[in-house]
Amino acid sequence: MTRGAQTPFDGPSLRRARACANQGRGFSAEELARRVKATKAQILAYENGRYSPDPPRIRELTRVLGVSPLDLTDRDSKQLWTLAELRRASGFRVVDVVAELPVSYTNYRRLENEGLVTPRSYALVPAVANLFGIPVAGLETHLANIPASKERVAQARPLLTMVQEGYVVPGGLALPGPDDPSVQRLAEIFCRPPLTLARLLGQEIGRIRFAKRRLAGYEATAHYGASADEQAAAHHAAEAERRRLAHLTASLPGRLDAFFRCALPRDSWRALALLHLVGRFGLWLSPAQLQESEASVLSIPSSMRRSLPSPEGASGLHQISDEGDDHCQTYRAWYDALHPGVSRLLHQRESQLSGHVPARELREYFASAHAVLFSFDGLLCRLFATNMEAVSQSLVHEAHSLRLPTGARTPTDPVGLLRALLPSASPSQIRRLDHTLTAHETEAARQATPLPGVLQLFRVLTAGRWQLGVVTDHSTNSVEAFLDDLAPLVDSQRLSVFGRPQDPRLMKPNPHGVALASASLGSSRDRTLLLGESVADALAAQAAGVRFIGVAGTPDQAMMLKRAGAKTTVRSLREITAVVRSLTTYPPRSSRQDRTAPSGP
Repeated sequence: MTRGAQTPFDGPSLRRARACANQGRGFSAEELARRVKATKAQILAYENGRYSPDPPRIRELTRVLGVSPLDLTDRDSKQLWTLAELRRASGFRVVDVVAELPVSYTNYRRLENEGLVTPRSYALVPAVANLFGIPVAGLETHLANIPASKERVAQARPLLTMVQEGYVVPGGLALPGPDDPSVQRLAEIFCRPPLTLARLLGQEIGRIRFAKRRLAGYEATAHYGASADEQAAAHHAAEAERRRLAHLTASLPGRLDAFFRCALPRDSWRALALLHLVGRFGLWLSPAQLQESEASVLSIPSSMRRSLPSPEGASGLHQISDEGDDHCQTYRAWYDALHPGVSRLLHQRESQLSGHVPARELREYFASAHAVLFSFDGLLCRLFATNMEAVSQSLVHEAHSLRLPTGARTPTDPVGLLRALLPSASPSQIRRLDHTLTAHETEAARQATPLPGVLQLFRVLTAGRWQLGVVTDHSTNSVEAFLDDLAPLVDSQRLSVFGRPQDPRLMKPNPHGVALASASLGSSRDRTLLLGESVADALAAQAAGVRFIGVAGTPDQAMMLKRAGAKTTVRSLREITAVVRSLTTYPPRSSRQDRTAPSGP
């Protein structure tokens, strides 16, 4: 019987390491035994699998042989190890771990036996991973293998299913609260307050609802798409969405368990998230530059940040590490749910970094505006979310039937493809292509869902006195079909539509559509706003002499719009909605000059 079976040691790996040691000359079993203060019989017993060395002996062997402790293990079984097995394979006893790390014996034992940490011990998992020389994600695999962790996840799974079935229902808007019995039981299982569980589950419920809404759109197109290609593309998209949704729900118990082992307190999270915001610039910043206390920055686990030693009397410089970046990307939505105040701060800082316009200035824009124009695809909806390639291919086939050259680099965007075909097409051929594209656009518009914030913005704008219009390179029919589907939530009759011109050469960035809309709505150009998200929108607004507000969800998108000349950007339509709502609720006082000017909000 093999002794020390709990240590995942591999005898043949020791034999190979002994043969390769000493700069390739190898050690005899007797020489290795002498160097690690063992007997030759013990070394041979290790290699033959009759005995497994204890952790201190493993560390001695690796020191002499010049290898990692994990090099002396069976790598094929590593994914099945628990944390205790990883520790022993790494050559550590519990007392060694406690001596190396600032952790009590009790807290470490709780992690190893139960897979649990207290909220104050949030840095324990990264510290243990660093001690054993593996990433946190790798350590999580071993923590998930602990029997107590498996039991906890198994207990949570039916309760989470019950929560999902109770709140993800047609027409349901409610979210789980801390007084929900299932939430309270989950709080007991994960040893966290019910309010914490309620906030996290509320965020996940919203995510699942969104996925189901997207799936319903794919399924509708798969059944009723305008062509076989469109239906096939939607069918594949629906299958992929079902897999994502199944993974989202199946992985939730394990994701919650892992999060509670490494969840940062509010101040540490705020400091890490601020480092994450500036991470793309590659800057080393002091706490003062982050507008954070040094204590908050230093409370970030060392594996999640890089730090430079500071000159005497000065604060150090810090930068987010790859592990910290992964943590932010994985858990940002959950932290937003737990710490809404920090979330608001991060949105504000993101706006500052992206150069977004402050709300006060935005309010002045809308207060002086008479007409508000919108672009369409990308701002109000994703028109070809599931079938862009199929629609473009249909246009290519139509172009080939008209004997039009398509070139080696055909744009994947259908409108871009139409624009690319214009130079070689006659007016009659352009009309044929336009007719084909209009049919696809109108069908897609009937299936398209409004992007986040669209309905709310339309409702507050239609309650005001602004003249409203949509200016787009897509067909008028498609926009009207989309707007008609918004009724009765939105008074679509308030929005005039200025679709693709009869001569497609007048599409954006040509100012034709924007200028036509401004004139048709009875607004001077200096009192007209265009809301858009593309470079073509920005250029068309500049050429037409109207104010442009770019909607940029990411810093890169904001930078792209600014390079195109956009001076005003916002992060989302929700920011505009808040400003417009304040104007309709608390309109600005009019000056004497304003009262004699043409009417406007």
